[in-house]
Amino acid sequence: MQIDVLTSGIWQTTTTILSHAGTCVVVDPAYFPRELAAIAARVAELGRAEAVVFTHGHWDHVMGHTALPDAPVWLHRGLAEAIAGGDPRAARYLEDAREFDSRWYVPRPAGHRWPTTLCGLGDGERVELGAIAVRALDLPGHSPDGLGLVVEDVLLVGDYLSPCEIPFVDDPAAYRRTLQRLIDLLGRDLREVIPGHGPRLTAAEALAIARADLAYLEKLIATGHRRDVAGARAIELPRAADVVGMSDHHRDNCAKVGIALR
Repeated sequence: MQIDVLTSGIWQTTTTILSHAGTCVVVDPAYFPRELAAIAARVAELGRAEAVVFTHGHWDHVMGHTALPDAPVWLHRGLAEAIAGGDPRAARYLEDAREFDSRWYVPRPAGHRWPTTLCGLGDGERVELGAIAVRALDLPGHSPDGLGLVVEDVLLVGDYLSPCEIPFVDDPAAYRRTLQRLIDLLGRDLREVIPGHGPRLTAAEALAIARADLAYLEKLIATGHRRDVAGARAIELPRAADVVGMSDHHRDNCAKVGIALR
């Protein structure tokens, strides 16, 4: 299997192309039109797109499916059900994309829509996508529809374990369980991790990030239990403290455990 990772100009968002025997699986195609054209061109060089996979529903990971219109889209079963049922959260993902594109004059000729062909994946499910075998992992916490992929000895984790940012927490308890699960997986026979933002990682590098993030989550949850505003404010970020906006994300994380920082 060959792995190509292309990086967007927004937030180092990664698009991963897994290819073997003329078939490709494209994970999280992103984001700007010229980048999507480059992704489609690379797929054409390698063969054809057997499938697109979304690691979760956030707008920066899902808009690129229109560049590969003939490929079915695989995603977390819960997200597939939310889209089919008209869940407001799924609608919000699309609206966030519309707002971003409008603000920055990004053309989106195919519009802001979900794919017509959706294939839901459950935890532990194994599927053959062309010549590529994939095992799905349920990874909630950053979003309720987080989907990890194990492909041979490579782990794709969506918006976890990024060296570029701190955890963005939707559900603190679920995020902690996901990190514990990832730490267990990384202690086994994995060679490489591909996060949704930032460079490819060795398993050892990813394990160090997972442990740092778990320590951060444990402190965050503990201060929430104590309603310790000063303690929450004093928590050191696991990395990226000098990146604009990370302190705001920490404030958002604190709100998730019931602490309002002003």
